[in-house]
Amino acid sequence: MEFNIFLSFYQLFYEEDNKMNKLKFLPFFICLALLSGIALLYFRWPFYEYAVAAAFLSVPFISLLPRNWLPSFLFLVLLAAIATAFQQPAASLTSIGTYCLLSVFQFSLWVVSDQVKLLGEETKRLKEQRQILLRKEGQLRALDLQEFVEQALWMLKTSKREERTWLMEVTPFVNCPVQTSELERAALQSIVRERDLVTSQKGAVYVLVKETEGDSIQPLLKRIEQKMNAKSEAATYEVKKTAITTVGEMGSLLS
Repeated sequence: MEFNIFLSFYQLFYEEDNKMNKLKFLPFFICLALLSGIALLYFRWPFYEYAVAAAFLSVPFISLLPRNWLPSFLFLVLLAAIATAFQQPAASLTSIGTYCLLSVFQFSLWVVSDQVKLLGEETKRLKEQRQILLRKEGQLRALDLQEFVEQALWMLKTSKREERTWLMEVTPFVNCPVQTSELERAALQSIVRERDLVTSQKGAVYVLVKETEGDSIQPLLKRIEQKMNAKSEAATYEVKKTAITTVGEMGSLLS
């Protein structure tokens, strides 16, 4: 069972990490598109006027172009460039240079558009998934380990530089399923549901909290304490909190 959980986590981490690694190249492709456009205007090789016009006209079209149509589109641009180059055989080499710059611009623009669309779709999917996961048959519930890890991966990858993410491990003094369940319920009722995550594993409750304004930990702990006091469960648990930047640092949860 634990091996299957670990395998699922590894596959999930690998897939999500690949998605986010692609996003790291977005600034590069944005700069590449800008530089190729500037180069077209600077060098002014033969037919650059047509290339600049084609570049501007293709911007809205490329943003809607499906992935499997891109090779065909670039091939059509190549055919058009070759046909135009035949009009001035003496300038064929510089005409090829104009085509290359135009192709670099269009390909870079398409990559940027495609990755931004994927980021938007993934963000929307995870927000919808979180709402579904948080409620099962109308009842508030904690996430299972795989759900927790998937949401945590995305939370950590999309955190702003000034934000900190905390993993709270809340453990009852007495290893009792009833007390763990009470702690889990108190945590679920205390978190910010659009942002924080809750799961339980091996008798402990884990809460992942993104710090957005000031210290988000203390108000959350206060709310949990109030919920537990209402159930006469005061001072029956301990809290460990760790600032994390990667899922791999959630050692106590994943071990």
